Amino acid sequence: MPPVSSPAPWIHPLTQSGKLGSPLVEVTPFIFRDRLYRLENWQKQWEHPGSTDGFACQQDSVRIRDLGTDQVVATPLTGHGLAMAFVWEDRVHVFAGNWGTGAKWHIEEIVLTTSTDLVTWTPPEVVLRAQPNEKFFNVGVCRGADRFALLVETNDPGWPPPFTFKYFTSPDLRTWTPVPDGLYGRAKYVGGPALYYEGGWYYTLYLEALDGPRYETRITRSRDLVQWEDAPPGRPFVTFDPTQPVHPLRPATIRESNASDDELCFWQGQTIVYYSGGDQQVCGDLQCAVFDGPPRQLFEAFFAEPDLPRPSPAQLAYQTRQFGCFVHFGPASCNGTSDMFAVTPAADFNPAALDADQWARTARNAGARHIVLTAKHHNGFCLWPTRTTDYSIKNSPWRRGRGDIVADFVAAARRHGLAPGLYLSGGDQHFPCTSTPDPMGERRLVGDRVAYTSVFREQLRELLTGYGELSVLWLDGAYDPFGWDVAGADGQPLGTAPGDEFAALIRQHQPNAVIFGGTRSDLRWAGNEDGRADYPLWNAIAPGDGCKHWLSPAAHGWLPAEADAPTRRTWFWTPNSDDQLRSPAELVTMYEESVGRGANLLHNLAPDSTGLIPAAEVRNLEAFAREIQARYGRPLGTVTSRDGWHEAYCLNLTFPAPTAITGLSLQEEIVYGQRIHAYVAEAWLDHRWQPIAEGQSIGRRRLHHFAPVTTSRVRLRLTAFVPLPRVSLTCY
Repeated sequence: MPPVSSPAPWIHPLTQSGKLGSPLVEVTPFIFRDRLYRLENWQKQWEHPGSTDGFACQQDSVRIRDLGTDQVVATPLTGHGLAMAFVWEDRVHVFAGNWGTGAKWHIEEIVLTTSTDLVTWTPPEVVLRAQPNEKFFNVGVCRGADRFALLVETNDPGWPPPFTFKYFTSPDLRTWTPVPDGLYGRAKYVGGPALYYEGGWYYTLYLEALDGPRYETRITRSRDLVQWEDAPPGRPFVTFDPTQPVHPLRPATIRESNASDDELCFWQGQTIVYYSGGDQQVCGDLQCAVFDGPPRQLFEAFFAEPDLPRPSPAQLAYQTRQFGCFVHFGPASCNGTSDMFAVTPAADFNPAALDADQWARTARNAGARHIVLTAKHHNGFCLWPTRTTDYSIKNSPWRRGRGDIVADFVAAARRHGLAPGLYLSGGDQHFPCTSTPDPMGERRLVGDRVAYTSVFREQLRELLTGYGELSVLWLDGAYDPFGWDVAGADGQPLGTAPGDEFAALIRQHQPNAVIFGGTRSDLRWAGNEDGRADYPLWNAIAPGDGCKHWLSPAAHGWLPAEADAPTRRTWFWTPNSDDQLRSPAELVTMYEESVGRGANLLHNLAPDSTGLIPAAEVRNLEAFAREIQARYGRPLGTVTSRDGWHEAYCLNLTFPAPTAITGLSLQEEIVYGQRIHAYVAEAWLDHRWQPIAEGQSIGRRRLHHFAPVTTSRVRLRLTAFVPLPRVSLTCY
């Protein structure tokens, strides 16, 4: 499971008002002319204790009770049941099932009767008829945005037993048209429904079966009556109390195992909810709960967002890019050994063929979306004409000392549609001021940090203010004298004040950039230089876990991983090293084990001593890009939870004909945090669902590549998650 603890416990919004001492099962509270009424389905069997279920159901009645006087004021229907009331334009509409004259509890017709005074009722008219071999049960009606909607509980044999909900719409409450594919309960037990429309959502209250058997009412919502999003597990609309006995008509030893048949209305500032307890047998146990507010607020409470770590806008932009390129270039590219620490003379640095456009073009063609240049590495040589030191490009023969590689680099990046970033080493061998290498937590300062702080601050300021908007400031933690763990010669920690100041400077001048490294990092290292991230990968770091992820002990919150890797065995180019290049196949594996696990990938480019990326390196990257395009560049179809869940946190993707697929891409909407903890992807094979991929974390992106599978349907099924996950499934 992810390292961050679960969000704060969800608090149920309803307050129980207690039992009402009634066996009523299906009731509807409603407001008519500023009075509170309750429609009641009265079953004749309750007048004859010991009678069987459905006894004399043709004598059942639908009646209206004035709750102000507690008197029955109307009986609109006899021989009907499972009715509900709906008020529209100063008229009460009662929809009910007609028991007919045949078998008990056998409904093939839904009828409507209406009244403007609760005294005179229109003759019942049939508004919905069952299909052959189908029976109806409960019915629910509401007003949508521009038409009415109806659901009916049915035992349609075309769907798994015992019940399914079908949805219809109407302009006039009498003529009902089926909603194409408007179904709920395709693959699970549902029952006892109610239907409402609030704030652009249709809400269905439904009975869900637990083990035991036990039953509780849950809530789901839809924009279109087709795709549904269930409230998260652990948020039942109402549930039973197993310590309570059921209604006196049942033996005292029987305890509650059911909470069903909810209906509600808004009255005097409260939403009043009626539901039936009991044990799902013979009789119910009418109960009431209230919410201090309107129904919309009540419903939305079940879909409330959890309090989770989430990315900042800069982090989100960085993670959206996914893949970037490093450019390691400087004196180490020209000294023949790739020695990053060698303080070679500035006069020896003269990359005569340097072409920053070639760098940017190579990165773009490889699929990168940002690019980061080593503006100063550990030897201290600055690739821009800094005022802080003579050890810079201005004292090299390149362009007679009037060049600026950083300026060329950021301009080329922008010309090729790449977001530019800059690397600045804290360690500086020329000054000199560095730290000892690892182990982290035991490093010592080497040099005069007090004197060096002002120099480094000014170098950082020059880069932040002189080159336009940057996407990332990469502050290498290696040999960094400002690291959180660096101590003086006496072993006493030096503190993070300078590093914190540098982070604040970056935030001030480059608010849209992310910081890699330093004492206030936005990102974390994946822990290796192989271009891979461990799996499962979680973006959020729990308090106290910073050191486990190469961060300071105080670091926590949203801290996405970046995996980096050199092109060759070394970060900087060395002569005759083309045989060390990672093959296109290795690069694909690197991509799938970094980007494909939810991390960012920063793949290094190594210009040679002339300032050009070698042709062999360019060819490898182009071959890599072609393979990535072949695997993940031609989507066969996409489905997203924004369109609604097919059923119980399943996304289904259907192809018009059997289709060969070789890969999947899963993506969470990480703007809402990382919520999915386990999943399985399945294909419809040999007339059943069979797994083709599974995992734990998804995050920014999860890639699966496999041998071809030919299928007409693929689905993503979430098996563990934090409430309200948002995810998409794409097949290739």
